[in-house]
Amino acid sequence: MKTLVAALTAACALSAAPAVAQTSTPAPVASTKPAVAAPVASAAPSPAPSPSPTPRAWQASGFAATSFNDSSLGPGTAGFSFANGGASRTFDTISRQLMLNAINVQLQKTGTVFGKVELTAGTNANVIASYPYANNPNPLQTAFDVTQLYAGISSGPFALQAGKFATLAGAEVIEDPGNANISRSILFGYAIPFTHTGARLTYTPTSLWTVIAGVNNGWDNLKGPGGPKSAELGLAYNGAVFALTAQSYLGMERYSNATWSATGDSPAGHRALLDVVGTYHATPKLTFVGNFDTGRQTAVPLLNAFGNPVVIPGGLGTATWNGFAGYATYQINSKLSAALRGETFNDRGGFRTGFDQQWSEATFTLAYAPSAPVVFRLEGRSDHSNRLVWADQGFGLHDAMQSVAAQVLVKF
Repeated sequence: MKTLVAALTAACALSAAPAVAQTSTPAPVASTKPAVAAPVASAAPSPAPSPSPTPRAWQASGFAATSFNDSSLGPGTAGFSFANGGASRTFDTISRQLMLNAINVQLQKTGTVFGKVELTAGTNANVIASYPYANNPNPLQTAFDVTQLYAGISSGPFALQAGKFATLAGAEVIEDPGNANISRSILFGYAIPFTHTGARLTYTPTSLWTVIAGVNNGWDNLKGPGGPKSAELGLAYNGAVFALTAQSYLGMERYSNATWSATGDSPAGHRALLDVVGTYHATPKLTFVGNFDTGRQTAVPLLNAFGNPVVIPGGLGTATWNGFAGYATYQINSKLSAALRGETFNDRGGFRTGFDQQWSEATFTLAYAPSAPVVFRLEGRSDHSNRLVWADQGFGLHDAMQSVAAQVLVKF
């Protein structure tokens, strides 16, 4: 708690200082992800027009986030966990205890030679840490993660970067302020990766179109499982009213980060993912987003509806998963906004969640921004499965779970 209070106090002091405006200039290799960004409070108009400031080559930014969740299944980790050793929520994993989600700092350079350093401390770092660095087994103990670290060079419509960077896939992002809801979607936690380590080439022939191709060490890996690398390909149409992105990943992936042999790697199979995100700005205040994912992996152990291994010849089979998430965000006024999310996720073979199941959820979030750097959020969420996957403190099994949450964000 002392760490949390000190972090938020410092962040508030920074955001309140009469420094220059936090207007950032996008890097030449901007992500094609049309993320479900949280609406931002509108600034008061200037009494007289002023010339635009010269973009700075170096931009520093960051945020601090803390939240509190209350699950219908009771306090502790059991309220947010699957039975039989599976995993449920990805970021909001603790019930009835305060969580320091993240203290995030970023330094970004734009221009012909560009790059970015992003560091994350907090419980979020337990989730997004890349292999071979094991996630912290204590979800309440804060961890540290180098979330992004890359450098690149641009020439005309081309830009090449190398290092560790965020995935192209998904409608949501790792950073809390970039999302309209407190909790992350099922798709964000189970259908797609978080980051990649490798090289990425971006081609932007016009302001409306972007093509991205790259090669990397796969899903959330600082080092791959050996053999062929994973390939990524993305195509984006960046219209002002309608935007559409499609991205795919194909390569060899281990099915577990557990130590299986002297090399420390489990057997690997072919993994493929197709991710599509569409964004429609119906009015200046109302935005709709749809996200579809479908994936498969060969050579993995399959699980049944009870989370137990399926007996098949050779012990390994092919798992598939797919899902859809829909979002609606509405800016009620300059300080108040609302966001609604609904989704469903099918995990055939139980490879992603630990159960062969169909999991759905609905989430409603209200956000109040008394000033641009500070945001307060309240959220209600209801999860349902066609299996008994959630366990309460008494180890009773349930096919549904409800929760309410509150979050404070301070951007600097």
